[in-house]
Amino acid sequence: MNSNNIKLRHYIATHTFHSPGKMKEFKSAFKNRKKNSDWFNTETPEVTKFFFNTLRDRQIVKESERSNFNQSDYIILYQFFLGKGDFFFCHWYAIDEQAILDRLAAAGGDKFFITMATVIDSPKINVEVMQSYLQKLK
Repeated sequence: MNSNNIKLRHYIATHTFHSPGKMKEFKSAFKNRKKNSDWFNTETPEVTKFFFNTLRDRQIVKESERSNFNQSDYIILYQFFLGKGDFFFCHWYAIDEQAILDRLAAAGGDKFFITMATVIDSPKINVEVMQSYLQKLK
């Protein structure tokens, strides 16, 4: 866990493709990624290093924390909503909007789209309604 006890907040990120060509290139390059876990659970050491360096440069982490660095202490992708349009959405749990932008840049996303992240309240569910839906599934 991060030594700074940084508080994470929920964000909805809106991503807009640079052009129709970039959207087509993005969708073609990542067509095999079907679920949320396909997007960020197989990080290369280079991507993790890039993201660590952005946090270090912002003085959020110290160089001495590199060996114990865990991205999920600073940012987590919860949901990914990609449709057929020229924009898409993601639900993040992160320290701030810049961490989302840096994390996407680490993975090369900034080559395809621009991003705006907005803080949202934590998701809430109505347990009674969910239980009624679950009963219908039985």
